[in-house]
Amino acid sequence: MKQFKTAFYFIAFAALLNACKKEYSIEQGGTTSVGTWQFNDSSQLFTGNMDSVYIDSTTSPNTKILYLIGTSLDGKQKFNLELYGNSFTTGTYNASLFQSTFSYTSGGSNVYLSNQLVGEFIVNITTLNSNNISGTFSGAARNAANNVIQLTQGKFTGSFVTNGNGNGVSSGVLGDSSGNCQPVVLNGIYSQGIAMDSSNTVQVQVTVATAGSYSIKTNTVNGIIFSKTGTFTSTGIQNVVLTASGTPTNSGVQNFTLVYGNSQCNFNINFAPPASGSLGGGGGSCTPFAIAGTYQQGILLNTTNTVQIEVNVTTPGNYNITTNAANGVVFSKSGTFTTTGVQNILLTGSGIPVNAGPQDFTVSFGNSNCTFNISFLQGVAPSGDYFPLTLNSNWTYGLTQGTTQDSIYSAVLGYAPTFGGNTYNTIAQYDVPPGEATDSAYFRKPGGDYYEYMNYSAFFGFDQPVTGEYIFLKDNVPMGTTWNSPDIMGTISGVPITVYIKMTMLEKAVPVTIGTFPFPNVIKMKYEFFVSGSPIALATAERWFAFNTGEIHTSITGGTEIISYDIGNFHIF
Repeated sequence: MKQFKTAFYFIAFAALLNACKKEYSIEQGGTTSVGTWQFNDSSQLFTGNMDSVYIDSTTSPNTKILYLIGTSLDGKQKFNLELYGNSFTTGTYNASLFQSTFSYTSGGSNVYLSNQLVGEFIVNITTLNSNNISGTFSGAARNAANNVIQLTQGKFTGSFVTNGNGNGVSSGVLGDSSGNCQPVVLNGIYSQGIAMDSSNTVQVQVTVATAGSYSIKTNTVNGIIFSKTGTFTSTGIQNVVLTASGTPTNSGVQNFTLVYGNSQCNFNINFAPPASGSLGGGGGSCTPFAIAGTYQQGILLNTTNTVQIEVNVTTPGNYNITTNAANGVVFSKSGTFTTTGVQNILLTGSGIPVNAGPQDFTVSFGNSNCTFNISFLQGVAPSGDYFPLTLNSNWTYGLTQGTTQDSIYSAVLGYAPTFGGNTYNTIAQYDVPPGEATDSAYFRKPGGDYYEYMNYSAFFGFDQPVTGEYIFLKDNVPMGTTWNSPDIMGTISGVPITVYIKMTMLEKAVPVTIGTFPFPNVIKMKYEFFVSGSPIALATAERWFAFNTGEIHTSITGGTEIISYDIGNFHIF
């Protein structure tokens, strides 16, 4: 499901209030717990087991969240009680002071929901130490029929049990009694001179004696190291996949020693010799060669930008053929020659051309090289800001670690509406592949202030439309500057609420590389959503803006849910 919005990319406000929480121990020094809970809705007593109790200090630098998560006795309903504060002691935690929320759900839908928008809900911690917690709760809750009722007789108990050996670190053994890693599953191509990437992995088996965090790695051999960090949540035999990094310096069999705590085991890798041969026109101009694609100053290269060259292979094997980096561009291709003789190879370009005019590129393959020339067209005038709004400029964003179906395409249209006496440019959003527009947003840029006009109801879940503008970016202020949006007032389920957005410039004019795209001048912004009067942000987001390019990265955090999008392609006119 796509949560990305070109307008502001934020998770809907209602989803933030009811965000699903992890139903297992948190990885950061997490805890498991055993306990019980109960409450009454005046007609029925609900009871169940407490599955997990932990404190999360990663959501905000000034606020911690104490989670108490459980399941009904039949396993069909979920119990979720959350407390907020800088630290936790015995005493009361009031929803009206943004110190507590509660939800009881079935199949992902709320059976009961309590928070500051519903009414007063009070949690009283009666026992709290390094091992145990217990307490009571009661107060107003909204049921599935959207009626406010009173919950009573609420009780909870839980036991904090530290993972691992007391400091959260796991223990266990590798391999067999002879010191051999068993079993070993090797993936990827291993060849002298060919750099490792994410496809170069080794899977090994670990017998985990104590659950907890782990760091497993090899020694550095032949310029290569394998490593993996993570958390074992249970004991017993488990498979771990380690990823390689580095570039092999030699061919032949190499022995690696894997280390996990006080345990070691060994495995071998046979690094193949690289392919050998000569380039067509070696020592001079590449002959023959064929160039495809459009080459224009300031326009990002893509998979259509290729150069076909000729190679006479004398020894089959793995290869990595590249050009030098010229004018911000490089051409390359890796693979395997399985036969000898003359073969054609298609090198793919990457990068953003810096200048117009002719540029020479040198192709290298072993000890052979040749050259070819590309003439880059004159680029269009740069936008001169961090959020271009020139007609037909477009961007493609991909969900981090997602698929092509998780991509979003957005483009500037020739529609310029007027709201409140101000004229705005329109950016339309499309699913990939593009079809009908799925959303649109409106922007203007007087001076160094970047405004967005929006219907806040679409993001905060208000009962009625609430529209207005706010400054989401300033390029004329120093790093560390903060400012707030105007107060945004509406109702949710008839309850009046005022929210606002706080903007903070985290960094300015810093270099950032995303994928193969280098951006030398980037502003990093942080956005925090607040209910007026609350010190706790309901959600945060980070957006990065590159000079003459626009938005290149967005990450959104609501509770324990994180969504992240990166730039995949762009064209600025």
